[in-house]
Amino acid sequence: MRYAYARACWVGRWARDVGVSQGVFRGGAPEELGLVTALGDVPGRAAQAERERDAGPLVLCLERVAGAYHDVHERCPAVPRGDEKPSAVHAGRVSLAEAARIALGNGLNMIGETPRERI
Repeated sequence: MRYAYARACWVGRWARDVGVSQGVFRGGAPEELGLVTALGDVPGRAAQAERERDAGPLVLCLERVAGAYHDVHERCPAVPRGDEKPSAVHAGRVSLAEAARIALGNGLNMIGETPRERI
């Protein structure tokens, strides 16, 4: 979880450096849709953890988000590679990385961990 959070922070910094701003995520790759699904589960698991005073389900959910984010990071780059020009796809992926960063950061805080932007 911590590494996924740091990676998402890194994407935000790198995207700014190469001039890719956030944009509308239109997704379509199975990895991206898997991350969106995992992110959609976070609010319910956070409420459950608070209600039941048991962080277990939230931790498992955050682990799924982290794993899904790693898959997206590896297979669906948010930052152009090589001579590739920035496009709307990259801008959408930067937004998806930001959503993962926020969910993981808030989740880590909820379970008593301090999220760090660099590892």
